[in-house]
Amino acid sequence: MTKTTPLGALAGCLAGALMAVVSATATAEPAPAAALAVAGLWRVDPARTEPLCDRSQARLDSGADGRPSGHTSCNTLTTSYTLEGTRLQVAPVSTTRRVCGRLQMAQEDRILTALERVTSARVRPDGLLELRVADGQGVLRGTRFQPGD
Repeated sequence: MTKTTPLGALAGCLAGALMAVVSATATAEPAPAAALAVAGLWRVDPARTEPLCDRSQARLDSGADGRPSGHTSCNTLTTSYTLEGTRLQVAPVSTTRRVCGRLQMAQEDRILTALERVTSARVRPDGLLELRVADGQGVLRGTRFQPGD
């Protein structure tokens, strides 16, 4: 019969935990590079080629997990997406149902319509996020949020 000391038990637990981490890391698939580039918090600039009346609130937080959320300057939104290379497919968008002013509601409509129609996404060399429709027209552009924005 072997007697285990508290230090020996701790070493055994640490070794088991390390093996679990190494095993999980070895089997986890890395996220595609394009998904990593698009992931993050973006301030929406223009939507459907029109400037926004309130850029401070319009934002998308596109997580690498494919579950983005955001704000239209009036309501919050949630959806899911799949991104393969630059090809983007956005699921139907859910929003809260707050009523806002006419300009904010028109802006919300532009953002939601853009998300419904988008077919591709890319981060340009200058760091801007571009969402485009099938004919190549840009329908939404975003700038990464910086600390203090």
